[in-house]
Amino acid sequence: MKRALLLTIITLCFSSIIYSSDDVLNKTFPTIKGLSLSDNEVIFPKDLNGRVAVLSVAFKQRAQLCINTWADELLPKYGIDKTVQYYEIPMLGGQWTITRNWIDGGMRGGVPRPLHDFTVTYYGPLRQYYKSLGIESKKSCYIYVLDKNGVVMGQFDGYSTPEQINQLFELIDSLNE
Repeated sequence: MKRALLLTIITLCFSSIIYSSDDVLNKTFPTIKGLSLSDNEVIFPKDLNGRVAVLSVAFKQRAQLCINTWADELLPKYGIDKTVQYYEIPMLGGQWTITRNWIDGGMRGGVPRPLHDFTVTYYGPLRQYYKSLGIESKKSCYIYVLDKNGVVMGQFDGYSTPEQINQLFELIDSLNE
């Protein structure tokens, strides 16, 4: 009985992982409204202006190291706002809204100035985004590749590997053709 229950739980967990990944691809990226570190309102995917975009999403500050493994490869090849639009989106729960100025001020000090327009913080309810973005762990980072219509064509998570970077570049190049 215990073995059957364990097998059922493992199957359900595995099924939800597969479902969440499939559920994100080929769907329009969910609407996220935030302020950039340079105080510009940005609404995703509406404000991507019909261009291919790479969005790095994180729910914990320590995920920045994870994001950097992607950005350090992506930005030298494509630039910040040239061939591809690149944004980092820190997702913070609504309880942090009261300290927004302090948190964003700290980010301004740590984020290079050229990325201020492209770092957009979201403060608000998070639960809706866990499912719509296929979030499996709030400790990881998530990379979404959107086509010119705001549809998610690729999703990566965790620290990058050389193979994943090659897949990312191939996908971006195919979408820019």
